[in-house]
Amino acid sequence: MRTTTHLLSRAATAAGCLLAAAPLGADEWAVLGPRAMGMGGAGVAVTRGGLSTYWNPAALAPPRAPRVDTFWDLEIPVTVNGAATNDFLKTVDEVADLVTRLDFDSLENILSAPSTTLSEAQLQDTLRLLADVIPALGESGTGLVANGTGGILSRIWRFGISGLAVANAGGVTRVDLTNLAIGDEGITGVVGPGSDRSGVLSGAGQSFADSLAAQGLGTQDQAEEVVFQAEQGGLNTADPAVQANLRNVLAATQANLGGSPDNFFTANQSGVDLQGILLQEYAIAYSQPLFDIFSVGASAKLLYGWTYFKPFTLEEILDFGDLVGEVFQSENREESFNFGLDLGLLVEPTSWLAAGLTARNVNRPTFAFKGPGDYVVEPQLRAGVGLNPLPGLTIAADVDCWVNQSMALPGYDSQVVGGGAEYALFDVLFLRAGASKNFREEAEDILLHAGLGFRIGFFQMDFAAAVTPDFTEVTSDLDGDSVELPERAGLSLMVAFNLPLE
Repeated sequence: MRTTTHLLSRAATAAGCLLAAAPLGADEWAVLGPRAMGMGGAGVAVTRGGLSTYWNPAALAPPRAPRVDTFWDLEIPVTVNGAATNDFLKTVDEVADLVTRLDFDSLENILSAPSTTLSEAQLQDTLRLLADVIPALGESGTGLVANGTGGILSRIWRFGISGLAVANAGGVTRVDLTNLAIGDEGITGVVGPGSDRSGVLSGAGQSFADSLAAQGLGTQDQAEEVVFQAEQGGLNTADPAVQANLRNVLAATQANLGGSPDNFFTANQSGVDLQGILLQEYAIAYSQPLFDIFSVGASAKLLYGWTYFKPFTLEEILDFGDLVGEVFQSENREESFNFGLDLGLLVEPTSWLAAGLTARNVNRPTFAFKGPGDYVVEPQLRAGVGLNPLPGLTIAADVDCWVNQSMALPGYDSQVVGGGAEYALFDVLFLRAGASKNFREEAEDILLHAGLGFRIGFFQMDFAAAVTPDFTEVTSDLDGDSVELPERAGLSLMVAFNLPLE
């Protein structure tokens, strides 16, 4: 468990996004290349060259660009992004602390021994784990989500050719609310006869204890003892969700009287389902300028999909090395082929203004999946605008035109608005900065972007990074050392060559 902590303006483009309310969507848009990452994830209207095959095939031949038949460019970008949603890092770190302190192996021996009860510290940790921390992982969209893209893209005249690897990965939390029993001796095996705690319980705690006793989940003293230990463990017994979870724990313990250790909470099946897709995209694209105002483009893609699905329990994910190895075993993956089609539009009414619209995977390619159903790569639609108000200065913004509903992390939605600026010094040094925000996940922080590029002759190298400003402190190893990790982060680098063919 601990080793899982080692990981990873809409108005500007409203004219192109009248479909923003549509519920259709896919895994989040992967920002490819350090120029776009450095500028807040904006690339639909301002990307040129080989990267246009991905960002907007219409930009392979911009309407106002010189039609030079003898120019070739080649880009080799790699970009990775990762996010922990709904306080996943904090919650998992707390689970790790509690599981380590409780020591499930020794705890199971205590629970199986007749007339042996847990210590107060053990009971408090157990109640916090079962009634607060583990249930928090069950919120829809909670887990890890990541994407990575890399490969080779080139442009020759109006044609684009690319070979890309596009990966989407998710760690989907799974909560077991069945195996919750604290032993096989009922409530007496948990707290013995209990104690009169009426003088030290909160008002809400006292009312809750009275209701537990009235339900027959323990005597009055036993109910008060459980609620007292829960409050001592930091639980808010006035919270209806906490009350419901504690009732479930006591009901499961009562039902397991004289039962099996298989129903103990030490056999709880809560954990993480790792799932996702690795796509190999082999594309050929073409752009056609029209009337010196706009260009249209299309990209036809052969897709090889490698999907995987593997569930892990809390105990299993303690060994991260085994976890990674099992994910990639043949019995946990499926492989299949399909085809994809991307479409693009680029409008340049003046030399200083461009607007673009890109639709990816409009044919909705589907791939075999070891998990439930098929893995569907849903269409994506993104619009962008770019301005060149001053020599050397580019300002750009992009927006997802509808909600992207993640297949890798079900329940996680993305609809990102982002933008930024680039300033070119003597066409040699490129400084970039920007910001983006996923408006479909209100709890997510704004993502800050920055990048740097160098061009020497026909060679260019670029770097970019993105990170949320708030960090979460998590335990990094069994010795208790801690590390601070961002909620979301990204990194991109690229080398590029712009070579004349004659």
